[in-house]
Amino acid sequence: MYQEYTLRDGTIKTIKVINGRSIQEEMRLLGISERDILSIQLLDKGSLNKAK
Repeated sequence: MYQEYTLRDGTIKTIKVINGRSIQEEMRLLGISERDILSIQLLDKGSLNKAK
């Protein structure tokens, strides 16, 4: 499973979901803050490949 972050500037950042990692840790790894996020989606690997 993957989290897809759509940011206010229109960019999309994706990160693999790992059990035990918080959303705050994911945002820190991606270099974004809560203010940057427009939406968050949970995707499986098949959906991720279709989107590109």
